Amino acid sequence: MRYFNREFKVLTDQQLERVHALTLEVLERKGILFHSEAARVLLARHGARVDGECVRLSPSQVEAALAQCPPRFLWQARDSRKSLLVGDGQDGVLVMQDHGPVFVQERSGTRRLGTLDDVVNFYKLGQTSSVTRIVGQCTVDPHELDDSPAKHTRITHELLRHTDKPILSWPQMSDRATQDIFRMVEMVMGEGYLARNHFLTASVCALSPLQYAQESADTIIAYARAGQPVLLLTAPMNGVSAPIGDVASLVMQNAEILAGLVLAQVVTPGIPVIYGIGTYASDLRTGAFVTGSPDSKLVDRAALQLAQTLYRLPTRFMAGNTDAKIPDIQAGYETMQNYVLLLMGGTHMINECLGILDGMMAVSYEKYIIDEEMLRRTDRMMRGLDTSETAFDISDLLDSPHGESFLMRESTLAACGRQWLPDVACWSGYDAWEADGRPDILDRAAELCARRLQDAPDDLLGGDLNRALTAFTEKSSVA
Repeated sequence: MRYFNREFKVLTDQQLERVHALTLEVLERKGILFHSEAARVLLARHGARVDGECVRLSPSQVEAALAQCPPRFLWQARDSRKSLLVGDGQDGVLVMQDHGPVFVQERSGTRRLGTLDDVVNFYKLGQTSSVTRIVGQCTVDPHELDDSPAKHTRITHELLRHTDKPILSWPQMSDRATQDIFRMVEMVMGEGYLARNHFLTASVCALSPLQYAQESADTIIAYARAGQPVLLLTAPMNGVSAPIGDVASLVMQNAEILAGLVLAQVVTPGIPVIYGIGTYASDLRTGAFVTGSPDSKLVDRAALQLAQTLYRLPTRFMAGNTDAKIPDIQAGYETMQNYVLLLMGGTHMINECLGILDGMMAVSYEKYIIDEEMLRRTDRMMRGLDTSETAFDISDLLDSPHGESFLMRESTLAACGRQWLPDVACWSGYDAWEADGRPDILDRAAELCARRLQDAPDDLLGGDLNRALTAFTEKSSVA
């Protein structure tokens, strides 16, 4: 079965070209503020007009940088069997873990601050998942490490220890911290490994409207110099940090992404760039940040068309957000709404899609498991009908007597092992459900989550590497 995506379009090809032209006008006439001297120097050296912190890019500079970006790349995993083709030619949507929650929403209904144990648990869930293909990021912020200078190295050690899938780095606030991460990777993978392989990336978010903070621009430079993919993101609120109009917001965000892309290409021509826009609504009654609006995901869908139709770039979009505070029916329908809009749009990768609640402020273990099933459902729907030659064989229909059941036919029995089945949804009859103690979906999700964590490998590195990484972390904590 062919994965049929990109069927759902919100802009015509002519309208896409118009958005692109308006983006070039913004970059040339208004420009982008880069609060990084290193970024301004590099861009000026390659022909940009720099006035203070404002950098203006000509259409020819932008077009040249776009032409250098590859449409696909191989994302290497420590277990090479789990390496991933990203971009043109990939099969299905690649699911990555969340970035940014502060709280854990408990099954009891209470909410607490995240811990390092939670970070490890979510890495373990990612490693044992048949849905999650990319592990890492800020799955939840460990509050007990907030004041530790070794926070980034402690978390990176746990990431390397608990997964052998492709990884996303914990976000860094300094070039020195980024270099620590690179060093730890090469302690595990071997000296010079990053120069030869696309192994990790980190999410770099523009500072809307039309700015890049120093640490963001410096992260683009560091990853491009290290030969690692650059993952760009914008996440404004329409009517607050972006214009209220959908097209105007799209133009602004596209300008921010293309400015970061140009910076990456002047550092290392041909470095892979991942395109990501996360448009959010503002509740104009209160000014509140809203993640579950269908309006904002339609803007994201238009951005997907730009990225894939005009630019042919690998894409990642935030697909599972909800403003619900607990895993209730609102959480379910807003999450599925966002899945469908962006997966139908053809994004290559998604995040903010596993357990997210309360506009990305919280994460739920139970919803993580439920979201995996919803993603499996969405993936199955997107793969469409079986249209192989055998699918058109109607011999069973012709050969069976009128009124006879097909239940015991060989073709039916053979299909038993291929049937799509849920992990946590209840398909049994009412009597069986009642006899089982009337469990709800959160009960079943909690039970499956506990089993997954219990069965997850506790260490994938071994004693020597763990001791070396621990020593490196201890050194970074006092340096």
